[in-house]
Amino acid sequence: MTWFLSAGGWHPAPVQLFCLPYAGGGATVYRRWQDELGPDVEVLPVQLPGRENRISENPVFKVVDVAHAIAERIRGPYAIYGHSMGGRVAFEVVRELRRAGRPLPLRLYVGGARAPHISAPSHFDGLSRVDDDELLRRLAAGGGLPAGLLDYPELVELLLPLLRADLARVDDYRYTPEEPLPMPIVAFSGRGDDTVYREHSAGWREHTSAGFTLHEIDGGHFFLNERLPDLLAVIRADLTAARTDAATRHHG
Repeated sequence: MTWFLSAGGWHPAPVQLFCLPYAGGGATVYRRWQDELGPDVEVLPVQLPGRENRISENPVFKVVDVAHAIAERIRGPYAIYGHSMGGRVAFEVVRELRRAGRPLPLRLYVGGARAPHISAPSHFDGLSRVDDDELLRRLAAGGGLPAGLLDYPELVELLLPLLRADLARVDDYRYTPEEPLPMPIVAFSGRGDDTVYREHSAGWREHTSAGFTLHEIDGGHFFLNERLPDLLAVIRADLTAARTDAATRHHG
């Protein structure tokens, strides 16, 4: 079972960054991150079941299994980034790691994701309960499908079970209150995002006891594809500061 996509072989780095994809996405969403972030960060895109090299597997997954896979790969300071659906999955993974007494990340990064307690309606809500044509039409209108995908019906047919499983996870998500997380949360909001608004991202403030920052990025809901250098410049600088803070505390 391959939980991680290596972006060019393992290399020792001062910090690891685990990355979780948006609904319907796979680990290759993060294929450019290793080159862009450089040798000081080991980028570990998480390959959830039912997609890409795991397409033959059932796309329904459990957060506890994702948390366990990540825990097995932790070897020092690390952070987690999740986009859209992946943001809430990342949040639940960190809560699971805390319950299991595992090492916690220096930072939780969430992009294009509504805070867990917010259930405001969005363009993508209820998609798991509509027919295939409506699902594809609304996903395409919201920028949630790769350009040209609808020209390949056999590929669409292959992806539909994955899309439905992920969208059901989004539709069925119910927040259960727990203590705020003890690490800073850094949220990213697309200025042109018409699915997750700035105030939806600002709500993450309630889920940390260690400091919150909200960054606005030019672009829509998928700004991680449109404005990747802008996003990674912030993450790179913040991770450097996080490592410095952690080292100071350790030696202090």
